[in-house]
Amino acid sequence: MTHLPEPALSPAVYGPGRLARLGRFLLNGTIGTFLCAGPVTAVIALGWLTRRQGHLARDRFGAAEETPGWLFGPREVEGRPTGRLARALGGLAANIRAGLMALTALLAWTLPFTLLWLGAWWAGWENSFNKGYEQAFVGPLVFLFGALLAALILPTLPLMLAHLAAEDRLSAAFELRRLRGLVAQAGWRIPALSILTTLCALPFFAARGLITTAGDWAPWTQDLTPDEAAALNGQIALALGAVAFLATWTLRSLAARAYAFAAPRAAGLRPGRWDGTQAAEAAHPARSRSRLITALWYVVAMTATLATAFLILAGQFLDHAWWRWLFHPALTLPWAG
Repeated sequence: MTHLPEPALSPAVYGPGRLARLGRFLLNGTIGTFLCAGPVTAVIALGWLTRRQGHLARDRFGAAEETPGWLFGPREVEGRPTGRLARALGGLAANIRAGLMALTALLAWTLPFTLLWLGAWWAGWENSFNKGYEQAFVGPLVFLFGALLAALILPTLPLMLAHLAAEDRLSAAFELRRLRGLVAQAGWRIPALSILTTLCALPFFAARGLITTAGDWAPWTQDLTPDEAAALNGQIALALGAVAFLATWTLRSLAARAYAFAAPRAAGLRPGRWDGTQAAEAAHPARSRSRLITALWYVVAMTATLATAFLILAGQFLDHAWWRWLFHPALTLPWAG
């Protein structure tokens, strides 16, 4: 019997090589860094990160699709070639849409406590200016209440974003019953992501302190001309943009992995609740998690979140600007302000 020679495997079967992956990483990091240097362009970076997070989750569910790009759109949509304009600018449009969608969801989840923090901060300065010392307890008390509220909300935030990214719709951010199932199945990953969020907040707290005390440890900065000071500020903004983008990239990637682990199990445990979702396609049987263990993991995550709140508070009083209460890079927009 004659055996036909096997066809040669295409290099694409093995995916891009290490050098190509490194080049892609450096290119994406450079683009993201420049975009995260400003608040408006940071929305595009947030959108790309959201689309990439959804791509990672769906890829683990077995849904093969084209990797999200910064500018170009997909070559095909539902088996049909895209038009020239959609191909040329489709990626940018999708990034803007995903960024606005993610930012809307993030603000909806975080404004309940960031507005309390902003109000407490304003009340503290107002009380100090008017010498109203008998009301001095109001500001710290309001901030403490906001910190406790943040501790309840923030541990769910990474999985909420991953669910929104995988489903690619704003309403996914508010599907509380599905999110509760994700938290139960994620287990120790919930506090791990909360600790990582605290670590992501640490560089920005350190930057606030270094900038505020620059006159002490770098006295030469006081002799800079306006042009030199502007150039230095631009370099600082770019460096903080790099930190914000890479920190958010890391957090979103790990959250996507945690979601890809928890979602199919949650869908297998409560299949009717997950009908029509991406996770339902990869659902497999799972056992119900202990409520006590789930609660203990969540308490550990809440403790880590209190550390994040302290870092934000301390950083704000070192270098205060009202918008940093609402747009802290570790929580919402990857822009250091």
